[in-house]
Amino acid sequence: MRYLLLLLPLLLFEGDASTFEYRTPNFVVFCHDASFAVQVGEAAEYYREKHAKEWLGKSIPNWYSPCPIRVNLINDAGAGATTFSFDQGEVFGWDMQIQGTPQSLMDSVIPHEVLHTVFASHFRRPLPRWADEGAATYEEDESEKQIHRQLAEQVVGTEQQIPIRRLLVMHHYPDNMGGIAVLYAQGFYLAEFLINRKGKQEFIKFLDTAYRTDWDRAFEKHYGFKNQEAAYTPAWKEHSQPKQQMASRYEIKMFTSPNCQRCEEDRRKVLPLLKAKGLIVEILDYDRNLDLARKENVIGLPTYIIYENGKRIAKLRESRAISSLLKRHH
Repeated sequence: MRYLLLLLPLLLFEGDASTFEYRTPNFVVFCHDASFAVQVGEAAEYYREKHAKEWLGKSIPNWYSPCPIRVNLINDAGAGATTFSFDQGEVFGWDMQIQGTPQSLMDSVIPHEVLHTVFASHFRRPLPRWADEGAATYEEDESEKQIHRQLAEQVVGTEQQIPIRRLLVMHHYPDNMGGIAVLYAQGFYLAEFLINRKGKQEFIKFLDTAYRTDWDRAFEKHYGFKNQEAAYTPAWKEHSQPKQQMASRYEIKMFTSPNCQRCEEDRRKVLPLLKAKGLIVEILDYDRNLDLARKENVIGLPTYIIYENGKRIAKLRESRAISSLLKRHH
């Protein structure tokens, strides 16, 4: 029986004479770009070892047969699908297809898909979708994870929200893309809360306990919650409270320009993360706000001016420094 681990539209990989092949001990990569085939193979091996040690506490043996990875480089959002078979406690028949930009594949898709294979090697049985996808999403880039957090928060109290007792036992995907997206979002939302609370290896033990007994006992034993509902409520509160506190304190002015490539990259990847925290972000065109830019001593772009309760506290050029600054002041 085969299990498709990511139901996203994938372009069919078409191998031909120009397809390059790169082999590692556990993977064989097929890609039209020879140098990127090497990068994918090495990254897959790296994450296989990293995930095993972080989640399981030990390395896993090499597979009897390597997992094919078929790569489609396209200028679109990253996506992946991994299939394999279970039979009498054994796992075999690996196959992985991934597509997207090189950055999306290296930052999110490969770490996500490889964790599925590590989990399959350990559990040797299909996991509930929320746990498998929630944990795999935990390994993605922060910008991708924030998309799932936002959706999980949007569906709370609506008809789209999957009841917790149904979510935990789902072994099949919903029959529509909207439902699949909600499953991913809620699964990650809960998994992130539990993993941040006690770590990755405790999460693995929690899943083992749930399999041997039931979810209520597993939540109580590993996380101290009396039942499933008692776990999801604090997950929601933990995500939402810091956002509300930050929103009341901080404001950010971002000076940018249409001709600034880094500005556009930050607007695409960083701004959604800041706004998701509840922060007020004002985007200012440098040329149209020249007087203010000079007053704030803006020299290069992008530049971020940070205000706390109306008082300027910092001027930053690197967007990644914003989070660390806010943590120091929080």
